[in-house]
Amino acid sequence: MRIIPSATPISSSDRAFNYGDGIFTTLLVRNHQADLLSYHLSRLEHDAAAIKLNIDIHTLENAIAEQIRGFKSSSDKATSLKYVLKVHVSGGQAGRGYARSDDSEAQVRFSQHPYPSHYESMADEGVSVICAQTRLAIQPLLAGVKHVNRLEQVLVKHEVDEVGANDAIVCDTQDNIIEASAGNVFFHLNDEWYTPSLKGSGVNGVVRQCLIDSLLNDNCSLHVGQYDLSYLQKANAVVITNALMGVMPVRQIRMPDFSSVSYDVTNDAIVELKGRLEKILSC
Repeated sequence: MRIIPSATPISSSDRAFNYGDGIFTTLLVRNHQADLLSYHLSRLEHDAAAIKLNIDIHTLENAIAEQIRGFKSSSDKATSLKYVLKVHVSGGQAGRGYARSDDSEAQVRFSQHPYPSHYESMADEGVSVICAQTRLAIQPLLAGVKHVNRLEQVLVKHEVDEVGANDAIVCDTQDNIIEASAGNVFFHLNDEWYTPSLKGSGVNGVVRQCLIDSLLNDNCSLHVGQYDLSYLQKANAVVITNALMGVMPVRQIRMPDFSSVSYDVTNDAIVELKGRLEKILSC
């Protein structure tokens, strides 16, 4: 595994460029600390194994820490308090053909980006979402993996932008709810939380996983299974989660028949879930 300097151009023989052979994760860095770092590292290790890519997770952890230290020393206080660090792991370089060569080694690149400040107002107001027409393909071998093949999400984002919504609920080809365009979905019904199974498709987000762990550790009711859109019509609260937005309340969903379902973004269950995540992040 090689750590590639950020200014190094991407080779035309890079396997991530040619075949989508790679994985990535996006970390929120606050006060020079990466939120949920252990979850990001665990997923990187899992996802690399899923696509048969050899990485040294301890070397990668050290490289992330070095990136954060370097950004801290080169930035003023105002710009370094909160930013986004993207970790991109490519399958390396090789000639034409799908098979990796024996000497192809994983290549790691980092990039820093501003924090999307509009997330803060959206967290108070809630987001308006549509139900995407784009469906996610079912492929259990890649289910849960945050690989760099994101064409389905590109199509979903096009739908979102076309109608001026904030996000979309995305189903698979069997009409099961899977996720949002770039986050996971939880909904609250009959005093219990539900989240879709990701056994066939979707990305297992770090906030999703840490909330699942926290709820189950505290013996809270949580259901993980297959649910269609009718469940969202009955729910009293819906949230979208990811590493940057945390727990984002949904204000309204426009259903495929153009009817709308509205939710109270100050629902006690959402407040508790937000507090649960904040407690985890403060530890």
